[in-house]
Amino acid sequence: MTQLIDRLSCTTATFGGTLEMRLSAMKAAGFAATEFWPRDLFESFTDADTALRILRDSGLAISCFQGLRDFESMPKAVRDRKLQLADHLIDQVKLVGADMLVLCCNTSTECSRDWARAIEDLRLLGDLGRSRNVRIGYEPLCYSPWIGDYRMAWDLIRQVDHSHVGLVLDSAHVFLLNLPLEPISEIPGDKIFLAEYADLPTTNLSIREVVRYYRLFPGEGTQQMTEFARRVVSTGYTGYHSVEIFSSRYEAMEPALVAQRAIESMTNLFAGLSEAPA
Repeated sequence: MTQLIDRLSCTTATFGGTLEMRLSAMKAAGFAATEFWPRDLFESFTDADTALRILRDSGLAISCFQGLRDFESMPKAVRDRKLQLADHLIDQVKLVGADMLVLCCNTSTECSRDWARAIEDLRLLGDLGRSRNVRIGYEPLCYSPWIGDYRMAWDLIRQVDHSHVGLVLDSAHVFLLNLPLEPISEIPGDKIFLAEYADLPTTNLSIREVVRYYRLFPGEGTQQMTEFARRVVSTGYTGYHSVEIFSSRYEAMEPALVAQRAIESMTNLFAGLSEAPA
């Protein structure tokens, strides 16, 4: 558990309050890192220096920088524009001292769903990342009409076969599609670039509504969080374990209370594993 504490992360998007309040709460609770967003960097009406100072003073590392969307298998003009955007986002990745940019899978109606093009596009983005020493973490989303299943995303990444392109595995997107957990163990740990954790309630609400507004901390919902964590650990994964919760309720609470709840949920989750992360 001592080594695990050095690999626990929490996203800033879980909290209300100012950036300084959010980061201070995470650090005080015991998190080692945070997921950072462009809106965090430009929260101040002056410039990004204020956010960079707050981040530096917090002592938190950056587990990932969020994120690029709707990139693979788009019309060439859109793809080229997105590559320019990716280059600008990588500027921000480097500015905050991170080493990974998250690419969410395509949900656009303009997506051609051309598998060969998707492979080509991810290789292009991987080359851009490699040229600047930044990894690209590809995240399947449960509401994507194409690559919402992590098994399909892994198949794509495997065929892309690029040193700087890997998988972001989010429990919320796995559970909302009722996907089996066993295939997680078959993914090489070094190709999982980030593991994200969120529990969920049992509800008849739409997938998109649940994933955006009703996530819960591990242990607060009805999903197989311990088994998900066990499967991730079984791959030999050595990266950050990041709790990523989107909930209007938590945003309305005091950041310190939310951060404490978050760290307790994660430490309890991993304490329940028979095989703790190395």
